[in-house]
This record gives sequence, structure tokens and C-alpha cells, in this order.
Amino acid sequence: MIFMSTSSIREVATVAGVSTATVSHVINETRFVADSTRQRVIDAMAELDYTPNFAAKTLRSQQTSTIGLVIPDISNHFFTSVVKGIEQHLNQKGYQLLVGNTDENLELEIGKLKTFQAQQVSGIILASSAESYQDIEPYIDQKTPAIYVDRIPDGTTGDYISVENEKAVYDAVQLLIERGHGRIGMVTGINTLSTTQERIKGYRKALVHSGISVDENLIFEGDSKFTGGYQAAEKLLTKPDITAIFVANNLMTIGVCTYLKEHKIAIPDDVAIIGFDDYEWAKITDPPLSVIKQPAEAMGEKAVEALLCKIKTDDPGNQSFRFPTELILRGSC
Repeated sequence: MIFMSTSSIREVATVAGVSTATVSHVINETRFVADSTRQRVIDAMAELDYTPNFAAKTLRSQQTSTIGLVIPDISNHFFTSVVKGIEQHLNQKGYQLLVGNTDENLELEIGKLKTFQAQQVSGIILASSAESYQDIEPYIDQKTPAIYVDRIPDGTTGDYISVENEKAVYDAVQLLIERGHGRIGMVTGINTLSTTQERIKGYRKALVHSGISVDENLIFEGDSKFTGGYQAAEKLLTKPDITAIFVANNLMTIGVCTYLKEHKIAIPDDVAIIGFDDYEWAKITDPPLSVIKQPAEAMGEKAVEALLCKIKTDDPGNQSFRFPTELILRGSC
């Protein structure tokens, strides 16, 4: 239980119009409290600028009310949105968040995991850059609950929150085929990542189901960043008869479109484009981009929900979940 000064509890209780016991239950999550009542307590705490003493809790339980988050690229709009969903939900539950940005570097990720363990976090959420679970297993205390978000390292038996990547790309490529495109290029993310592998699988399956041979020369690995998209477009456009490109993330989509614009290759007249992830900038490009939309904030919220269930429940069961995606058609295909 978090130690709190009695006078502060009384002030919060008075402002919220509840008992001191209810305030304690909200902060410590030791008993069910109705959402409306919980929100009154949270609002009162904010109004009074009241912060529970988490340090005292650490001394008693040797664990903090802090969650560690490993994120591979905070500059990527998708991960920024995931972090937003995570942080908002943790704030509502009285937890603090430690964010470790790794820039897709496994050594940095391992360092962040070591730091989290030293700080005795209550749980960990990982969007890992590891290809295999074995790469990071030694650095995750088996007593510390963990949830993977977006990416699922090969060999892990842990719970994860992701989207239906294979189906999403299958549907997008199938639509391009239905619109008469037969030579469809693909710009992938980092090939060792589960998300990349699932999206490539959807691309291949759509072509094969339509009787189109998969040309490996039309699949280019990007680095999940702007530069990777730009360079992949440069290589793809040396191939004959390319009429469409599917791009596997938002930053690479900007890179592809930048290359096309610089070389006066018209979208969609010369090359049709479908990207992955939907943000405001995708609506105001010329033409507006067709994209696969994934619920990034909701993924973050769901990861918190699943992790807290693992923290508070001895037998939480399988917490893994995949969200459906939405194919949004605009002017680029």
C-alpha cells in the first residue's frame, strides 16, 4: 500500500466528496470503486496537486508503482501514439511511466531493461527490436510481468498486443490487383521484425491467390525510417513496369513519396501508393494517401490493461490480442 499523509487524504476526500477510505482504495487499487467516483478522486488530487508517496511503497514491497516502456523510435508517429495511449491509461491507474527509446538498437534495449530491473519496476511493456526472445530473455526478471506491443520476438511465449498485419496487407494488395496492377513493389520494414514478416506474408499471399508470381526483386527492405523509404523507391523505380507500391510504415511512405515527387513521377497516374498508418499529414498530401489505419493509442491502452491484469492476478490467463485494421482509400491509388 502507498503511504500517504492523513491530512492530504482528508483534503482530497473533502474536495471529492468521498471518504478517506475511498481515496485510499482509488490510489492503491485495493477495492473496486465506481468509475465516476474514481474520476472525482483523481480530479481532486489534480486540483490539490497531491502526489502519493510512492517511495514509501517501494520500501515496503521492494517494488514501485512504475512501469518501464521500451520503444524503438519515439520519432515515429505510430510509436508516439502508442506511448500516448499507455501514459494516459497508466495515469488514470496511478502508475508512473519510464520510457526508454532504443533507436532500433538491441544493445541500448538491453541497457534499458537492466535499468528497469534496477529501479524495480512493477512491469514492462516492450516494442522490442530483438529478432529472438533469447536475445532479451536474460534481462527480463521472470517475476516481473511483461507485455509485448506491436512486435513479437521469435520464440516468445509471452503475451502481446498487435494488429492483424497479414490480413491488413493482403486486403490492400488485393485491392491494387483488382484495380489492374500486376507489378506491385513492396517496401518493408526491418526484415527481422515480426511485423515485417507478417506484412510480407500478406503481400505474397495476395499475389499468389490472384495467380501472380511473386517477384523477389520487387521487395526491398527499408530501415523503417524516411531514408529507407527514399532509397527503396529509388531502387524499385529501376524495375520495369512498376505501377504500384505498398509501403509498410508511415516514415518510409514519406520517403517514397518524396522520391517520386522529386523525380516528377505522378501519383497515382504513374505509380499508385498505399501506406501503413494514418495521420493528419496523410490527408493533406497531393494527392491524399490511401493507408492502412491501425489503432495505435488503443493498442497502448490495451497493453496497459493486459499488463495490470498480470500484475494484480495470480492466474491472468492469455492476455494476447490483435486489433483489426482499416483500409482507408484516398487519392493515391
